[in-house]
Amino acid sequence: MENILKDYDILVGEARKTVFTNEKGIYQDGTLPMYRDKDGTLWAISGHTHAGHIGMFKGTCFNDLREVYAIRTEFKTGKAGEAFCGIKYPEGIQSRGSIWPMGLYICPNTHRFFAFFHNETGWNCQGSGYVVRGEGEGEPDFRHIGLMYSDDEGKNWNFSRWVLTAEQVCFSKYFNPDGVNVIGQLNQVVSLGSGDFTLFVNEKDGFMYLLYNIVSVDAQTGEAERCDLYMARSRIREDGVIGDFVKYYNGSFCEAGNFGKESPVVEYAWHARIVYFESIKAYVMTSTNVRRGQNPVNEFVADYAEFRTGEDLLHWSDPVRIPYKGKSGYFGNHYISLVSDSKRLSVNELNGNVSALLNHNATDVLEYPLTFHKKSPDKSLRA
Repeated sequence: MENILKDYDILVGEARKTVFTNEKGIYQDGTLPMYRDKDGTLWAISGHTHAGHIGMFKGTCFNDLREVYAIRTEFKTGKAGEAFCGIKYPEGIQSRGSIWPMGLYICPNTHRFFAFFHNETGWNCQGSGYVVRGEGEGEPDFRHIGLMYSDDEGKNWNFSRWVLTAEQVCFSKYFNPDGVNVIGQLNQVVSLGSGDFTLFVNEKDGFMYLLYNIVSVDAQTGEAERCDLYMARSRIREDGVIGDFVKYYNGSFCEAGNFGKESPVVEYAWHARIVYFESIKAYVMTSTNVRRGQNPVNEFVADYAEFRTGEDLLHWSDPVRIPYKGKSGYFGNHYISLVSDSKRLSVNELNGNVSALLNHNATDVLEYPLTFHKKSPDKSLRA
C-alpha cells in the first residue's frame, strides 16, 4: 500500500508551550487523552498518580483547553491488596501500582465519563512491586489496561474493571508474586503484557479501539527484544456502560480481551495513535519506531515520528519520516499525536490547522504547527 503522504512535504513550525507542564503539576506520560462531548465541549485528562496530579481540562478546541480541577479517585492506588478496591488482575494476582490515563470517552446520553488507564506492577507499589525476576520497583515489569468512570464530569472516579490482559500471564517462572496456583511464563523471552496504548473511537464503523503495545524482554538481561502494535475493539454503546473488548487475531477480531490470543497489526511501532485526515480521505497513524540495533539515537526506542496511511484500520502503508533539526535527524519524540484547531469535529478527525503534540516520559507537552505542501502541483494541504 502506497503512503499518501509521500506526495507531500511536511513543514514543522516552532514549538509552542501548552498548559500541560510540570510547572503546573502535570507530568504527562503517554499521548494526551481527549474527547468532545455531545454538547461540543472538548475535554482532556492528563497526568498520573505518582508524580504531580491528574487534572481535567476543558475548552472548545485544543488551543483553549484549561484545567478545571484535579481529579479524585474513590479507590486507592499503590499497595497490593489495598489498590483498586482489592480487585485482582484476571490472573488472580493482587493488583497494585499507579494509573496512567491514556484514553477518554464520554457517553452521549448519560454524560458518564470513562477513562482507560495503563497500569504496571513495578511503579508506586509502596513496597509490593515486582518485576520479571522478583520483588522490586521499576522495570521490566508487567502491564494491564484498566477502566474507571465518573458521573460528575471527571471530578471523582470509580474503578470499574481490568479490560485487557495479554495471552501470557503477568509473571515469569522466576517469581510468583502471590504464590497463586498458576504457571508463570516459561520462556527466556518474557512478555510484559498489554498496555502503553491509545484509544480511537471510530464513529464510522461503530467501534472503539484500543491500540496497545506488548513489549518482550530477555529475562536474564532485562533488555527489550521486541515491541509491536496490537488492537482490540468494543462496540460503541450509548447507555452508560462499556462492553467487553475483542482482540484482533489471525485476520479478524475474534479473541477475548482478557487472555485471548493476539496478532500484530503493525510491527515495530510504539504508542501508535490514529486520526482520520479529511483532506486525503485516509486514516493516518503516528508512532515511533522500536527496534533494537536499528535506531540512530536510542538503542531501542527511536523517539522520532513515523507516519503511515491506510484506507481502513488494519492495512497500513510503509512509514514516512520528516527530516528535522533534532538529534536523530527526524521530527518527533517518545509520544506523538496529531490535533487540529476545529471546534466541532471529534478529536479523531483532522480539520483546519494541524499540529503535532510531542512529549517524553512525564515531560512538558509541546505543540508544533505542521503544514502539508503537495509536491506536484504545489498546493498547501489543510485538513
